[in-house]
Amino acid sequence: MNKFNYIIGFILIITNLNLTGSSYNSLGQTGLIHLPSAEVHQEQSIYFTFNRSNYIKLGTLTVTPFDWVEASFFYYRPDDLLWGNSKGLYLDKGFNVKFSHKPKSLLLPTIAIGLDDFAGTGQFTKEYIVTTYSLNNLKLTAGLGWGKFVGDSSIKNPLSFFDDRFSERERLSENYNLGGSLSYDLWFRGRSTFFGGIELPVPYIKNLKLKLENNPFDYFKFSCCGEGQSEESYKARVKEANYNYGISYKYKDYGNIDISFIKGNSWNISFSIGFSAKSKHRKKDKFAPELTDTNYQQKTNKNEFYLDLLENLNNNKLYLQTAHLSESSLGITIDSAEHINPIISSSRAAYISKEALKNNNLNVKKIEVGHLVRGIKLNSITYKSSDLDLANRYPDVLIKMNSSVKNSDPIAYKNHEFKPTVKFPVIINSISPDLRTHVGSPERFLYSGLGIKFNSEIQLSRGLVINTTIGKSLFDNFNKKESIPNTKLPPVRTEVVDFLQQSSKSFYISNLDINYIWPIKKNVYSKISLGLLEPMYGGIASEILYKPFNRNYAASIEFNNVRKRSFDQKFKFQAYKVSTNRINLAYYYHKMNILAKWSYGSYLAKDKGYTLDLSRRMPSGWRAGFWFSQTNVSAEQFGEGSFDKGFYINVPLSIFSKGYSKTVTGISLRTMTRDGGQQLELRNRLIDSFYGSNQYEINENWSNYLD
Repeated sequence: MNKFNYIIGFILIITNLNLTGSSYNSLGQTGLIHLPSAEVHQEQSIYFTFNRSNYIKLGTLTVTPFDWVEASFFYYRPDDLLWGNSKGLYLDKGFNVKFSHKPKSLLLPTIAIGLDDFAGTGQFTKEYIVTTYSLNNLKLTAGLGWGKFVGDSSIKNPLSFFDDRFSERERLSENYNLGGSLSYDLWFRGRSTFFGGIELPVPYIKNLKLKLENNPFDYFKFSCCGEGQSEESYKARVKEANYNYGISYKYKDYGNIDISFIKGNSWNISFSIGFSAKSKHRKKDKFAPELTDTNYQQKTNKNEFYLDLLENLNNNKLYLQTAHLSESSLGITIDSAEHINPIISSSRAAYISKEALKNNNLNVKKIEVGHLVRGIKLNSITYKSSDLDLANRYPDVLIKMNSSVKNSDPIAYKNHEFKPTVKFPVIINSISPDLRTHVGSPERFLYSGLGIKFNSEIQLSRGLVINTTIGKSLFDNFNKKESIPNTKLPPVRTEVVDFLQQSSKSFYISNLDINYIWPIKKNVYSKISLGLLEPMYGGIASEILYKPFNRNYAASIEFNNVRKRSFDQKFKFQAYKVSTNRINLAYYYHKMNILAKWSYGSYLAKDKGYTLDLSRRMPSGWRAGFWFSQTNVSAEQFGEGSFDKGFYINVPLSIFSKGYSKTVTGISLRTMTRDGGQQLELRNRLIDSFYGSNQYEINENWSNYLD
């Protein structure tokens, strides 16, 4: 074993000295240069890392839903490997995951277990156990690695002491099939190696650090795929030193720029940028409502009060829908334009109502606020008037005890005394950029197009709405991609390139559908949609949802009959038609904000099976999760990837502003565009709608009372 590897590995393992995760390794996770650390980013964070050296380009998206787990998805493009008899066209992708534990005692190190590229082709397959310790500004790392960590220096696997099966590691997993399956029969097997490193601040230069690590890798072991190595490989991948060193500059919590000299002969540069939705990037404006007073001498007319209430609520974008005043209480329903959080909107509305009552020489003990969405009253939140005090705000726990959260008759508001006239149709139009992409082809990582789109929402009544999105491409490179569906199933999604190419020639209609939502009874909702439902399919879609107010689960049934649209995305259809009927179940574990969804039924290619979706959903609107589908289609029929899977991240834009907004943006990515396990891409499924319609969703927001 090389002396440098042995000394830095053995000594640091024994002493538990290691490095923090304030920088990023080559796979975009927290770590040194090419080595991981035991720490993870702050929870609710998302970071993108781009790494460039003399032989690879590597892009990584890293998400940290909890403070104990970090997951990454990466695309890897080597410059030297052959693909189609050309260099630099091979493209691989994979997943990494790290589980971290940080002891409460500052004297103990953080420890983590990680799996890199644990499924698929296994280009980067490796596992590790690593510890992290921080002593003032000095940070040290030590760990034990398996798989691709092992280069020309190794030791016998310590785990073979427990079972001889850990002694040997096969070249390819028995579960490989056509990629995408977990390679668990390789994990932590075969010979292992020590690794470690150090990070310390550069004196007098804030946020600049020096990093040094040992280099256990054999870079030729990362060149297994494509059509093989080229002559350039023997120059680019040779290692002339068993250590790497570099500098890292951290810009607040938004990312790093790293410049390193690796393997004794190459420069490496890495850019990382991201943020945590848990951090307050912009301080919110304090709640200071705009209140007007009509200054009547005698304010005893109830109708004058209702008009005052209407004006004051509407001026603060808490739009009054109905109101009813009795001797001891006031009941109102509102529709908030800005707030996802039902406690923020209801407590603000209750406070403004109390001030309007005061202006009209009226006094009540309780104010009940209900949220009205598409003509359905979702909840009933009642506050004591004495608690509505901005100057002396009571503790959240006390407010929760004094207030009442109840199930509500979804149409009880129709009996309210005051119902402002709404002049239908209400038309809302907007124009916005339209970015269309096709990601992950071997020939090119990204095909994209930029255009403009016209969005229209026409409300014919509270529950009846027409939605339209019409786009026009300004420029794109979709014509550079050849459409080769290469499928053994009906091409329900693999002809996506044909849709992108043909629709770019003129205007295209992404969707044009009419939707009607109504309550069947308390806790039971229905929806029916008709028209061009999504860019590739049109027809009729219906759903019935049961979401009990006092339970943390929901269930729905879908009945969809659709036909494939023409490639130009206008009004014509192709011959292919299919029915996709499904059962959807959702369970929300509110103590950890985990949302689990499971659905079973038929898919667009007429295959049958289930989809499991696991995510962490925060009250702010931040959400990150992954999903996979297993159907009665074999891996051979499905094609590369073996089964359908992907991940998504949603970020509320209000974390970057001083005010509030319901706008949420994000990304979603499936590892392969195949035809098995494909669902309709319906907007606003009922199983995903009506946040705030059960007590668990309301009660997790009390800390935002009168925010």
